[in-house]
This record gives sequence, C-alpha cells and structure tokens, in this order.
Amino acid sequence: MKAGNIKTWLGVAALVALEQGIKLVINRFFLSVSAPIIAPILYFEPMFNRHYSWFNSMLRLEDSRWVHIAIVGLLIVLLFLFYRYGSMRTRPRRMVSVMFAFLFAGALCSFIDKVFWDGSLDYIRLTGFFTFDLKDIYINVFNGLLVYVVIFQSEQMKRYMDSSIIGDFFRSLGGLRPLDKGKESR
Repeated sequence: MKAGNIKTWLGVAALVALEQGIKLVINRFFLSVSAPIIAPILYFEPMFNRHYSWFNSMLRLEDSRWVHIAIVGLLIVLLFLFYRYGSMRTRPRRMVSVMFAFLFAGALCSFIDKVFWDGSLDYIRLTGFFTFDLKDIYINVFNGLLVYVVIFQSEQMKRYMDSSIIGDFFRSLGGLRPLDKGKESR
C-alpha cells in the first residue's frame, strides 16, 4: 500500500472514531442536556433521528431501515472500489484523497448509525432548520471541497476526467476490459 493511501485510510479511521466517540459520550452523559452554542442560531440539543436520511426526514417518508442500510452499504462499496481503481490508474492528488476521506468517513458513519444506533444521534440544532451531527459536516466538507476544486482547480479535474477513469471503472465493474488499459493520466 502506498504511503498516501495509508494516510488517507488513517484519516478515515480518525474521522470515524472522532464522530462515533462524540456520540458515545453524548449518549452516556449528555443526552438530556440542552445548551446554546451561538444563541439564538446554534444549540447543542441531542436527539435521535429515526428517519434514516435527510430526505426521509424532510419528506416524512417511512422507508425501511434495511433499505437505507443496503443503499449506504452499496455506496460505501462503490466509493471504496472507485478510489482503489483510481489510485491504481493514476496517482491521486492530495485534494482528491482528502475529499475521499471526508466522503468515505461520512458514508461509513452513516452506515454505523443505521446499523448500531437505529438512526442517527444528531446533536447540533440549527434554529429553524434541522439538527445534525459531525457526519453531516464531513459530507458538507466534501461538498465544499468539490465546489472549490471545480472552480479553482478545474484543469486538474479535467485531466482526471479526460483519463476516462470513470468510464473504465464502470466497465471494469461489469467485467469488461478498460479501453485504454496502458494509458495513464498523470
């Protein structure tokens, strides 16, 4: 395993451990505590979200827990396979590895929430909107970095996309040989 990949996986492990550790402490000692963080906007207010996803929560859908576990599990497998495939085809830039670490950690935390917490222990309430947790912040850090990369590093992303890595990845999942097997984009 390459040194960059080790750092990425250590980062994922640290992010997941931090998020789950915070939830364990809150569940054990602070579940009934409510306190302002930045009044009147942001509050520490733990609650269990049993809707399994933001989409379900906003639309008040009653989808099955197991459907969400399967969807997030599939997403985790695809993220892992895509990152591994991309790492074999081209050396991932540091920014891509950081983005992957935040997205993968967020997805893994979501899976853990659904399997072990039967939902999500959310604890930061944004007045008038919703209550969220660190996992949601991880996913939004990924989103912010993605916007940054698209706006300020579009040439680098263009090279990554031009390498046909995405198409080759999906063809490899279907058992088809990648088109430009010997061609690497650096």
